[in-house]
Amino acid sequence: MNTDPSLLQVALEIGSDLDPHLDLDGTLQRFVRAAMVMTRARFGAIGVWDADGMLASFVHDGMDDHAVGMIGHLPAGKGLLGLLREHPEPVRIADLGEHPESAGFPQHHPDMRAFLGVPIVIRGEPYGGLYFADDRPGRAFTEDDEATGRALASIAAVAIDNARLIDQVREAARWTAASREITAALLSDSDPQVRPLHLIASRARHLARAEQVIVLVPSDPAQTAASVDTLVISAASGRYADDVLGQHIPVEGSTTGAVFLSGEPVITETFRRRIQAFTELGERSVVVVPLRSDDDTLGVIAVARDATAPRFDESHLELVQDFANHATIALTIARARRSSTELAMLADRERIASDLHDQVIQRVFAVGMDLQGVIARLRSPELAGRLTRSVDELQAVINDIRSTIFDLGHPLEAHGGFAKRIQDAVACLTEDREIGATLIMSGPMSVVPETLSDHAEAVVVEALSNAVRHSGAHAVTVEVAVGDDLRVEVTDDGHGIPVDNQRRSGLANLARRAHSAGGDLAITSPPEGGTCVTWSAPLSDI
Repeated sequence: MNTDPSLLQVALEIGSDLDPHLDLDGTLQRFVRAAMVMTRARFGAIGVWDADGMLASFVHDGMDDHAVGMIGHLPAGKGLLGLLREHPEPVRIADLGEHPESAGFPQHHPDMRAFLGVPIVIRGEPYGGLYFADDRPGRAFTEDDEATGRALASIAAVAIDNARLIDQVREAARWTAASREITAALLSDSDPQVRPLHLIASRARHLARAEQVIVLVPSDPAQTAASVDTLVISAASGRYADDVLGQHIPVEGSTTGAVFLSGEPVITETFRRRIQAFTELGERSVVVVPLRSDDDTLGVIAVARDATAPRFDESHLELVQDFANHATIALTIARARRSSTELAMLADRERIASDLHDQVIQRVFAVGMDLQGVIARLRSPELAGRLTRSVDELQAVINDIRSTIFDLGHPLEAHGGFAKRIQDAVACLTEDREIGATLIMSGPMSVVPETLSDHAEAVVVEALSNAVRHSGAHAVTVEVAVGDDLRVEVTDDGHGIPVDNQRRSGLANLARRAHSAGGDLAITSPPEGGTCVTWSAPLSDI
């Protein structure tokens, strides 16, 4: 075996470059150049395989920038380059054109004659290849060159494996740090407008270098996990984020539904049930994991990469699942804190109501009784009349206090209740009209604060009025859902809203209402026709 001392030098240089802040491709580039010097080759490269048997990375040297630009693309890993994957043994050829596996060269590629390929094997599996080539007539690689290539491939295997481990540690640290950020954000009182599921989707997309992320939750939060029959997309990040929000995906027969029911994460390239916009770009690698805390599944998160990006593997699956677990715990704690705050507020209301009833009303009533006794003894009709009016005022005060006590115990019922306000609005606008109306309400309506109730009622009135008066629709569906945020969706089967009308109509008011509440307004046209107005805003105490 060639014992040239430069081998030791190369090994030492590669080892010293394994710093977590350095780029592996840059290190391999220097490695290729050193290897070319040792074998006296004109061209050199290191290729790394992906899960499909194609070259995911190809670091090369020897061609000038102009030639590289003219070729236009890196090799895919077929022909002789792919031979090392199928048969991980060194390949030494005097003339490439005479080998049966030679696939030729693309246009503008320099002609090459001599070839030496050595597999890079990591833990018994072919991981890549080290390649040398030469275009000089009569030049051929020797057995010594092959031995040197073997040694260099072993050094490269160690370098790549160590760098890969460093990347995995660094990647895990990034996901862990993001999990802490989400926990801090969800449990912090500094930003009451933070939207938990949207925050989770946004962070996951950034960490996974994904193109799209969606979060699905049960369409009816009151149902148990075993009885959930439909999931709804309540948060999204990336391309088509607005287009996918509000879509309902049946649990039965869907990929996301299977993950929700089983609690088992999966890596897939296709969905069993199409998700509009999210899957319209075709097959690509997707990680689907449950948002699971203890034995309770709150939802599902799906993370999709671009079709041209490397596929997800088991290491990504574990990272996304750990991230989802931490996020779910933070989400559960945040919801528990909200419930605790609501209970504390209700307890305070009950205490205040009890104090008003037991102390204030009785004292005012006693004063009124005393004044009535004084009236009976007065001889002046004028004074008696004035005191009688005072007693009547005290009775009015008592009635006002009683009304306040009722409002404290039932804050929304004093205004008819949020659910009843929506029901009345829908009934008022659709009764005695030739249009079929469906109202769907899900989630704890009692937690919607009064200001947001006013916004939501106005949204229903405006969107429903447009559908009834202008759309020519035969059917309209109003859906109001309370989860991590309040979502109002009005969908009709009419002829749609012209762009000009969208700008000039009362829909602009709905956009302003969404903005003032820290929410969003989306106007879309479903594939089957009609118009879908989706208005959402975070609950003020989340």
